[in-house]
Amino acid sequence: MIETISQALAPIIFVTALGWCAGRWGILQQTASKPLATFVVTFALPIALLLAAAKTRPEQILNLPYVATLASGLIGIWLLGLLLGRYRGGHTWREATMRAITVSFPNMAYCGPPVLIAAVGPSAVLAVIVGNLIYTLLVLPLSLVLLSGGGARQALGKALRQPLVLLPLLGLACALLGIRLPQLLVSATDEIGRAAGGVALFTLGLILSGIRPSLDRDIVLNLGLKNLLQPLVMLAVGVAVGLQGELLQQVFLLGVLPAATAAPTLAMAHGVYSEDAARSVLFSTLLAIPGIALGIVLAAHL
Repeated sequence: MIETISQALAPIIFVTALGWCAGRWGILQQTASKPLATFVVTFALPIALLLAAAKTRPEQILNLPYVATLASGLIGIWLLGLLLGRYRGGHTWREATMRAITVSFPNMAYCGPPVLIAAVGPSAVLAVIVGNLIYTLLVLPLSLVLLSGGGARQALGKALRQPLVLLPLLGLACALLGIRLPQLLVSATDEIGRAAGGVALFTLGLILSGIRPSLDRDIVLNLGLKNLLQPLVMLAVGVAVGLQGELLQQVFLLGVLPAATAAPTLAMAHGVYSEDAARSVLFSTLLAIPGIALGIVLAAHL
């Protein structure tokens, strides 16, 4: 168990610390955060999600109770974060949207596989793939509409043209139609897809180097929504719809994961809520160290 936790969290801690040192020691200026964030959101992450989505089997996507359980934890917490940010936190709609992403987007792509595979087995990668599809095809387009402002129709069209939405949608279409991506294409794009996690973590550290990582009421509420409420919602809904064994373990452990490092990079790319998003991800990751250990113990008894 200790080895599992260490393998999952060590890269996050190390690469984030590296970015922090780069900013703190003046190797890179804070202004470098924005182009790095743009690289992740526009190029690396969309390609990584395209490759993951294209490998999914149709029957996995069409398991409705399983998909509904993941959707309830991802979309439900996003909606709660949005409403709390707008009507209780005094934020604008754009700020509330970024807060909703921060509290509802688990670190599926980079923290998910080592934790879920070690705790459940290779089949647990299913939760990472389906969870990412739900988020990038449902939550992110709506979030991008709210972030862009303007007319809803124009904003939706703009959101659907974003690589972060368009490429996972293309991967999903390939999966449902049984189209395998050419191996040459996979080999050519895999390297840039792999860069998404490292660059996002490094950018998080660079952002944090210029701010004071202090706790306040909003950050504590963010931690409660992400690290506590989300896994409980997924567990409760999973039990209610009849999930058992490995499938129930998968959805529960996905909720236990810390907030995604993509949240502050997305916030930086849109110029809104970047400091609070970075602080939330930092403390969410620190809180996830004991949280993942406890989650693995509980999952073994489900």
